[in-house]
Amino acid sequence: MKRILLPIASLLLFVACDDVNDKFDGLDDMVRPTDVKKIEYTLSDVDYAAIAKDKKNIEIAKTKGVEDELSKLGTTMRFSETLPAKLYVPAFLATTWYTADDGSAVKVTYNKYLDLPEYIARLNGASMYKLAAADYETVWGAGSATNFFTPATPANTNIPAILATAITDAEDGDIVAVDYNRSDSEPSGAVVAINEDFNAFTGTVTPAAVDGWNHVDVTGTNVWQGRTYSGNGYLQASAYNAPGTGTMDAYMITPKVSVVDGMKLTFDACYGNYKAEGGRIEVLVSSNLAGFTPGDVAAAAWDDITASFTIEIPSGTYGDLLPVGEHDLSTYDGQDIYVAFRYIGDKNTDATTTVQIDNVVVKSGGDEFYATAGLFKYNGTAWSVYSGDAYLLTLADFKAMGGSYDNFSSSMNPDNYLPTFLKQKYPYAQIDDKIAATFKYHDGTSTAIRADEYTYSGSEWVKNDYTEVVTDQFVLNNGVWNFDPSMLIILKPGREQPDIALYYQAIVDYVMSIHDTGYNQVGYTNAEYYYGASSYQNNFDFRISAWRNSHAKGSEYAGLNDEALEALMYERLLEAFIPALKANHSDMAPVEGPEVFCTIRFGIYTGSTINECTHEIKYKVTAPNTFEYVQDSFKEL
Repeated sequence: MKRILLPIASLLLFVACDDVNDKFDGLDDMVRPTDVKKIEYTLSDVDYAAIAKDKKNIEIAKTKGVEDELSKLGTTMRFSETLPAKLYVPAFLATTWYTADDGSAVKVTYNKYLDLPEYIARLNGASMYKLAAADYETVWGAGSATNFFTPATPANTNIPAILATAITDAEDGDIVAVDYNRSDSEPSGAVVAINEDFNAFTGTVTPAAVDGWNHVDVTGTNVWQGRTYSGNGYLQASAYNAPGTGTMDAYMITPKVSVVDGMKLTFDACYGNYKAEGGRIEVLVSSNLAGFTPGDVAAAAWDDITASFTIEIPSGTYGDLLPVGEHDLSTYDGQDIYVAFRYIGDKNTDATTTVQIDNVVVKSGGDEFYATAGLFKYNGTAWSVYSGDAYLLTLADFKAMGGSYDNFSSSMNPDNYLPTFLKQKYPYAQIDDKIAATFKYHDGTSTAIRADEYTYSGSEWVKNDYTEVVTDQFVLNNGVWNFDPSMLIILKPGREQPDIALYYQAIVDYVMSIHDTGYNQVGYTNAEYYYGASSYQNNFDFRISAWRNSHAKGSEYAGLNDEALEALMYERLLEAFIPALKANHSDMAPVEGPEVFCTIRFGIYTGSTINECTHEIKYKVTAPNTFEYVQDSFKEL
């Protein structure tokens, strides 16, 4: 990993200076700011996700046409040239350090993409698509209960046609990760009572309205909702912010099911904003429900089959909608039944966990299938199986690594698992073989596709990071955080300060290379009298006697009286720090937006001992590694 960091020494203080020195003028008789922060901070995984979800940032990204890239920041955890940190970090700072006063400065260290190989960039931009019941019907026929592919009806042959219908705005080079089911045997006969994927929802529907289903609100006004995310519909319930009494007791009841032997109930579910205090569902079965009023529900006899299902507690804000178990309904063979999903919660006790439900299936048949996934690419005309050096991890892969879901997350870091996984997956890999390990990453709220390239070294798989670590400065002015790479460099006079000596020695070295070694103090290479710099004392020596007598070029000053020599010292001083800045801050360059300045505080020795900075001078960055003295900026402190 390439690191690009400004040298920050314990005796050097870099802060913004646009304008640090004038910022507090006139405040002597006023109340001074009490929370001027000077912070160095490295973004965490959680911070990237927060930046991606900030409403101000989303608006900025929309105007720039990069809202999709921003939405994936919590997954990629890298800024880029098209998604620069300087535009999106300020909102995060405003939220994180909301008590800060003007003059505060935060140096933020973050990850930034280097130039990625095109195929890695494409994979990181991949979308996701999960096949629904209607998609399988296009393969097996209308009304079919078969929701999987088989050896005789393979996914790779049939999915391209499904994508052509489902994704109408595809562009050349687009990649999609498709979740689907597969069986290793051909389908057998089955009786299907319910096969509901809720994909009829478009947006939020309150209360949820599904053909043949009934919503019964027993207590409170919070209800089951129909929701969609990334094109997938599902049911959702939560007592969060419930009005009135704050309680919620609501049923979503399936259509009537005529049970035959071997019929089973399955569904997918997940928790969001999980609370140990509660907010749960009960799964209930009734064979005598007479109607769909609260009174009818209360009068019916319900069998509680909740224990047959297990919803995993998520590691982040939301889990993923995954199968949670099955229940054999054979004990109701020959009867008509209803299945109810009952949500019970209470805002007053913080029992507000969100529950999501999808893919409710009631059917008979012994078909065994499993969830898997594959990559498909659009060539501008048609979809086909992705043929590049990439592998999309499946649910089975994650379970083999000890995971519960089909994704990595901050609690299951891909860097800790992929080297071992790839070594087992590709036992015959050769040196310099490359593979793009492609996977879902859950950032605590949402899930997106991410691709990390690995190269085989001969003994292990090594991640190609394509990342630089950058430190940028942000400054609070007039209540607004802005990117500001300007800096204040404090060069406190005194010996034995090697970090400060770097600046003065750069001046001495410059004089020796450009002007003449004769300006060096006799017998030394750490002090000169063209500018008067000393990397031993870490100051400028402006004693008239030293300029005349302490170096071989003293005769050049013999014709000048003391007043004229002193004027020459201060005239030359204005350019003295330019070689020091070039040597120590060669990476500084102008940026779009604020002007970039370097303000230097330093000491001038005239015969009396100095322990603190006595003067200040400012330079503007006019081009990469190019510095220009700011007129009238030199002043005594």
